[in-house]
Amino acid sequence: MDEVRYCEKCGYVGHVLFNKKCKNCKIKMKILPEEIKQKYNIFNESWSKIGFQINGFANNTIIGTINEELALREELISRTNNFVMNELAKSPMFSLESYNNQVEKERELGKELAEFHYEQSCEQQAKNLARMQKEKDKQNCIPKCPICGSANINKITIGSRAVKTAVFGVAGAVDDAGKTYKCENCGSKF
Repeated sequence: MDEVRYCEKCGYVGHVLFNKKCKNCKIKMKILPEEIKQKYNIFNESWSKIGFQINGFANNTIIGTINEELALREELISRTNNFVMNELAKSPMFSLESYNNQVEKERELGKELAEFHYEQSCEQQAKNLARMQKEKDKQNCIPKCPICGSANINKITIGSRAVKTAVFGVAGAVDDAGKTYKCENCGSKF
């Protein structure tokens, strides 16, 4: 299972699966104790809820604006900042410059991801609207009986006209003249 670790130099805090070195500073990271997670409200249940919301933007299960996603990301940065400033800033290894660079990279990446997620959700919405419009157009193109409004109609075929003409003569053909459909509910022809 991955562990939450932190870098004493740049203040990076995150899940680490294999490499136990900081992705920014390349120094060995330390395990973040459970009491620190609870004290600063990081990498706990409420943190996970925010993460699920951000993943919802990524997976188009939550439709939101760029600013909504950025606000969630900023909340996570703020919580981490509290931990870093109150616990790590006292350490002689800590570098405020490295920390600020690391946070700036995180903000830039977050902004790029939020913009990408927003574009993806807009494209998905456009596809959904086009699909719904196509279905609506399809339903609107179904001919309906002008008398009763039923869609239970059949086309009057040339074969049926020929049979009527053969059986009833010209009088049989006049009944269907200029008509294309016959309603199976009310019997009207139109």
